Amino acid sequence: MLLICHINLLPLAFAVRLFRRRLPIVLFVHGYEVWHAQGMRERRFYETWLVGALTRIASVSRFTADRMEREFHVAPDKFRFLPNAVDGLEVAPAASAPQSPTILTVARLGAGEREKNVHEMIAAVALVKERLPGVKYEIIGGGSLRPELEALAKKLGVADSVTFLGQVGDRELREAYARAAVFAMPSNKEGFGIVYLEAWQSGKPVICSSRGAASEVVADGVDGFVLDPSDVKALADRLYDLLTQPDMAKAMGERGRLKVEQKYLNANFRFHLDKILDELLVDSSSPQPAADRRSQLEL
Repeated sequence: MLLICHINLLPLAFAVRLFRRRLPIVLFVHGYEVWHAQGMRERRFYETWLVGALTRIASVSRFTADRMEREFHVAPDKFRFLPNAVDGLEVAPAASAPQSPTILTVARLGAGEREKNVHEMIAAVALVKERLPGVKYEIIGGGSLRPELEALAKKLGVADSVTFLGQVGDRELREAYARAAVFAMPSNKEGFGIVYLEAWQSGKPVICSSRGAASEVVADGVDGFVLDPSDVKALADRLYDLLTQPDMAKAMGERGRLKVEQKYLNANFRFHLDKILDELLVDSSSPQPAADRRSQLEL
């Protein structure tokens, strides 16, 4: 069996297929690398042909699968779903309540990351501050957009409320989650959204975008809020609700934490992956005994 972890390796899959006609070949797809959207990775003209060499495509979300199906003209029955997961925490986070109304975003701030919508977050924080003067907004992550975002915070009069922490280590990240009352990243380019799982592990409610795959992970009004980030007023209203209603925020964060434990830990990932691989082993016409094939797979 050949497992390919990026679409850039499609030519390799095709080359292998020429010599191994019956070998199961699986491509893993994650998000915008197969969306073929403006400003993202462009589809190569030959790729719609080369995908024919694949036996299965393992997608982290239905959104990504649907986009690839349309853009690459792939038959829907080639797709299987393999949701992302996180490692379980060895020590559960402390249950203490945040000491101040703090919002946290963890995101890359590179030139190609405008669709993370941190600009909209800063604009929403400016609206929240009109009703909640003590609000704080912490941003973890670095990149070339940072000076532009700092200038926007200054222009909107919230430079004293917005803190850019840059890239941090694991300890600093845990401390930032502990300080936060809500995690918000209304990104339009999430093929899944592992950061929401990480926030839930710390018991935090989340806010995500209605565009992209995050809405498959976050249940609106249950463990977070799903909204259109271009509606800055609605974004500000939801932030204000979570910051001023701690019982609601705590309940949402707890429901998110339980969701991670039930659906998105490493054991769940292994279960879904085994299911995909076992299906291919059963369908394979290899003359090897099944036990021998499994031993090779495990090795």
